[in-house]
Amino acid sequence: MVPLRIALGTFLATVALVAAGSAQAAFAKSKVSPVPANAGKGAVAPLSGQGRWFVDAAGRVVQLRGVNEVYKSAPYYPAADGFGADDATMLSRQGFNVVRLGVDFRGLMPAPGKPSEQYIANLSKTVNQLTRAGIYTLVDFHQDGFSPKYNGNGFPDWWAIDDGLANPDLPFPTYYIGNPALQRAFEHFWDNSKVAGKGIQEWFLQGMKAVVKRFRSNPHVIGYEAFNEPWPGADWSTCLSPTTGCPDLERERIVPFARKAVAMTRKLTRRQPVFVEPFVLFNYGTPTMLPGSTGAWLAGHDYASNDAGDVAVVNQMLTAARRDRKPAIITEFGATNDPGTLERLTAHYDDGLMSWIFWAYNENVVTDQSVPTTRSVANRDVLRALVRPYPVALAGTPTRVNFDPDSRVMTLKYTKRRPGGGKYPARLPSVIAVQQLTYPDGYTAKVTGAGIRSKPCAQRLVLRNGPKAAKPVTLKITPGGTCS
Repeated sequence: MVPLRIALGTFLATVALVAAGSAQAAFAKSKVSPVPANAGKGAVAPLSGQGRWFVDAAGRVVQLRGVNEVYKSAPYYPAADGFGADDATMLSRQGFNVVRLGVDFRGLMPAPGKPSEQYIANLSKTVNQLTRAGIYTLVDFHQDGFSPKYNGNGFPDWWAIDDGLANPDLPFPTYYIGNPALQRAFEHFWDNSKVAGKGIQEWFLQGMKAVVKRFRSNPHVIGYEAFNEPWPGADWSTCLSPTTGCPDLERERIVPFARKAVAMTRKLTRRQPVFVEPFVLFNYGTPTMLPGSTGAWLAGHDYASNDAGDVAVVNQMLTAARRDRKPAIITEFGATNDPGTLERLTAHYDDGLMSWIFWAYNENVVTDQSVPTTRSVANRDVLRALVRPYPVALAGTPTRVNFDPDSRVMTLKYTKRRPGGGKYPARLPSVIAVQQLTYPDGYTAKVTGAGIRSKPCAQRLVLRNGPKAAKPVTLKITPGGTCS
């Protein structure tokens, strides 16, 4: 998705007018020792799930903060747009620990036949660079508006079956509600109609399978988002209900597809989950029944037109995660260079203790496209708004995270219990990202219930829980301090 907030406002206005068990069981048991040697550096791969939380190999609760890197022009992989090891290093130094990496079927499967191994190899180079930088990858099978035939991207035109319906020349995002041919193409996808001798979903799963085979052994690949921003078809308006959403359409169309994706992936890896995303209108705060019985985890986007809608998106994500006891992550938000908007949104996500991935590094962070060998000339205002202290890996369950961008004061509270119950090993550290970009003159950390085990002003603040298990940990970080 390449949304602009103004375009989304137009989209919603047009919509209004037209409308007048547990997640942990899916993973192999970790064989990593209770206190890994590198536990003080951050989350230890691989990640898994415990109820609504991401947890690392040591069982600590993990928060993910990252960016999207989705390249929608030929040849459809980020390295062709200049993304390289220098970008991965810069992101790591600023405290980001995940990148959502886009897969475009126009590059993966440009014509009927086998998926392109060369395309997958080019993606693999980027994943390896991220892994070496200590960054996790969420692999995203991306589309917007189905295919170029409808001014969209992501899927090849040979998948586009529209029965000859009218195909007006409409831009994103109005083509979703104003293009009958596009709507019919989505309906044919959900019906798994045949093209080139095989159902469209079977072509999709064949390509997805080839990608999973390549990345299943990489512990830093946290999973696969099966379908970016699905659209229901011509009956989209039923998803507008602010109280119910469109559970029947989700059960009829997304659930069968998601189950196929999960079943295919489970044959190749027991560790990596599939993430499922509701229909696009969820992005504005409507409910969802997903992930439900799909076996997947929940990915959601936040492009609401006002603050109340943004809060509703977070609340709906939390409702689904708690109901189904599966981790959830906001895999897109922002699409803006406005620092105030980004600070407001990330504050909401902190309130919900929600992991997030910003849209998008290549569109809203990198500002100098003239340098052929590096893209690390970045928009510092956007980075300052996104780079904020956060708990990377906690030997405990967080109950509050708050950061005031004006005072640059951060507070964190967490219990010393595992999310599923039980104690952590006494020597297992908690790690909090505290970046120099936020505190150029250093910082002061005050903590109760734990002791500080890192050097003054370290960009990874390391805590070790105190002996009284019932006493929660409270941390306060303020700007300024003696760094040595």
